Amino acid sequence: MLHSAFSRFRDYITPASHTSTFSATGELTPEEFVLAGDYLCDKFPTWSWASADSSKRVTYLPEDKQYLVLKHAPCHTRLDDNFSTWNPGDDDEWGEGGPSAQPIEKVKSVSEAGETEDEEESDDEIPDMDDDEDDEAIIRDKKKGGVKAPPRYYNLYLTYSTYFKVPRSFISGFDGTTNIPLHPPTVMFEDIAPDYREKTVTIEPFPFLEPTLQMASVHPCKHAETMKRIFDGILRRKARQADTTSSAAPLGEPTEDNWEEVAAEDEDALRVDQYLVVFVKFMAGVMPGVEMDYTMGI
Repeated sequence: MLHSAFSRFRDYITPASHTSTFSATGELTPEEFVLAGDYLCDKFPTWSWASADSSKRVTYLPEDKQYLVLKHAPCHTRLDDNFSTWNPGDDDEWGEGGPSAQPIEKVKSVSEAGETEDEEESDDEIPDMDDDEDDEAIIRDKKKGGVKAPPRYYNLYLTYSTYFKVPRSFISGFDGTTNIPLHPPTVMFEDIAPDYREKTVTIEPFPFLEPTLQMASVHPCKHAETMKRIFDGILRRKARQADTTSSAAPLGEPTEDNWEEVAAEDEDALRVDQYLVVFVKFMAGVMPGVEMDYTMGI
């Protein structure tokens, strides 16, 4: 509780920085957070901006864009302690080379119905993990890691942290039949990958609602570093793809037919307005049973 209060106090006293360091650090300014939020809401209407009571409002964001919210994301699976995920850039757990450097095991994925499914072990069925650059969260497990369970749904919130200069996520769970908030809030850990429970995910008060509601929150201390690794990996993968298709016509400006794929705005960097699309995919790895990611491929 003291750490939680201290974290909120740091955000409260830290002035917002308006100097962009996105390409170098993976951090965002408030203006870039709004730009990325506008892109997310425009392309994916499941997300929307929300305002806050005047007593809760922050001055470095527009009054009508205090935080982002996605409501009623369904969840049909509880995750047991055997469930594990890999997210792009997670070298610490897997070692150099990511999962591709480890022995191949049976791959499981979460179906739309919320059940884990075995997949074939052929190379064609296994996502490309070279150089830690595959951007789909996968589940490698020798035992069943997800259990069909009564439905729940989640509201997801994205706020901005002035201290860490990154988005911060908050997650609120509800019983799918009674619409009552899950109680105690720690029940939400059943839907969070074990690697994150009570480590980087803790129960925190959401800062923009009155009365205060306790939610699960992913601590943002490593967000900038993680996002930088993911974005660098995407760029390296796209550079390899460009080398093999150099004779093809250039992609050019995004059109109605090709916007679904995150594209580089120049040769050196991905567009900052697409930051939250990638961030949502990271969050989907934290709660792989929650159907929150309806965004484009990366």
